[in-house]
Amino acid sequence: MRRRSSADIVHDELRQMIVTLELAPSHPVQERELCERFGVSRTPLREALLRLAEHGMVTVAPQHGTFVAGISPRAVRLAHFLRANLEVPAIERLAATPAPDLTRAREILTAQKIAAARNSQAEFILLDDSFHEALFAAADLPEIWSVIHARKGHLDRIRFIQGNARGSVDVPLKQHERILDALAEGQADAASRLLREHIAGSLEFLDRHLRERPEMFLNDEPSAARARA
Repeated sequence: MRRRSSADIVHDELRQMIVTLELAPSHPVQERELCERFGVSRTPLREALLRLAEHGMVTVAPQHGTFVAGISPRAVRLAHFLRANLEVPAIERLAATPAPDLTRAREILTAQKIAAARNSQAEFILLDDSFHEALFAAADLPEIWSVIHARKGHLDRIRFIQGNARGSVDVPLKQHERILDALAEGQADAASRLLREHIAGSLEFLDRHLRERPEMFLNDEPSAARARA
């Protein structure tokens, strides 16, 4: 496994700050302040920002600076499409595996319950990612999760806002438990149905939030899609 560079670490930290709205849409990115915070030079910071820009998480405005991008409804829907079309088959493959090793996923579920007791939504969403990553690893498809994770930053912001608005993580916790039970029993149809239900809520929340908080979003969808929202 490749050793993580300073740019990797800074990228992941900045991504989490954006996902959890510590850096909100339109917030200016202060390079000097971030270099001091992470204890790095501008080179790894700028490398991290370039990667974030490639996925639409920040916007670089020449002669004006770098800013946190608004949430892209199109990117949210594309990330959901990836999950529905890549994660569901992975779950079905895992359910068809005799005695799948779900140890790591169960450990993460326990850690999520602790995070829920602390009311730490930021910690919970990180563990949520780890949970799904563990399922891909158990299915011997870790590279597929890497593809999804790289493209779902905007979706993760919606998931974080959704979790805070819901005020409780009981629903995703129960969904995770039921998914694991279905996998352990080899019930592929039930596992895939539960997963679809688990990821569908974010799109429903997106459409509602688009109406309630339009200032947080980019206007990057066709007019017909905006009308449906």
